[in-house]
Amino acid sequence: MKRPLSLCFILFLSACNSGNPQYYLNLYDIKSPTAQNFTHCLNYGCQTRNLVSLPKTTHKKLTTLFKNTKSAEDERTKVTQAIQIFEKDIGALTGTHNDKHGTFRIYQDDSIESQRFQQDCIDESTNTTIYLMLLQDLNLLTYNTPFFPASRSPIGSGSRWWHQTAVIQDIETKQRYAVDSWFFDNGEKAVIKDIESWKAGWNPPK
Repeated sequence: MKRPLSLCFILFLSACNSGNPQYYLNLYDIKSPTAQNFTHCLNYGCQTRNLVSLPKTTHKKLTTLFKNTKSAEDERTKVTQAIQIFEKDIGALTGTHNDKHGTFRIYQDDSIESQRFQQDCIDESTNTTIYLMLLQDLNLLTYNTPFFPASRSPIGSGSRWWHQTAVIQDIETKQRYAVDSWFFDNGEKAVIKDIESWKAGWNPPK
């Protein structure tokens, strides 16, 4: 398996491609996801990977969720809920259902074994990118399309560390939005924020 790529390198590559998220997955030797076979990352920097098939019950939940979507904004709101569904259902299959928010947060009751199922922003953004691509493959996205992930550096953002997020783009306006599930524990709604604010260091209110 390839060693985890630096966020700086990923940021450079994102500026050199058309935004196709498959270019990002190629960097990690991850094949194009399908409902029958897709990769799920964990253990910091996608060190551990599981091949998963989308459960029929999950597909049904997602189809129901996206019925009668009325606008691009409405669809993005539903995307936050869709990531929540993915994390709960796929987490139950892969052991990441107890993943805590953040990267370096260790709890007293966490064993070495449980820490192995933790996820950093590389894991989270890679999985979310795959989930967005699955939504597109399932014809559930009408107004938005998955985009190459984005990174932000401590310089200019005020953050202590480099950070990475999945991205979605409004098809009509071309405005891009961060789809970030790293801020919260597994199974909570992802946040969506315009990419300019996110890069400037936006964090959800505590």
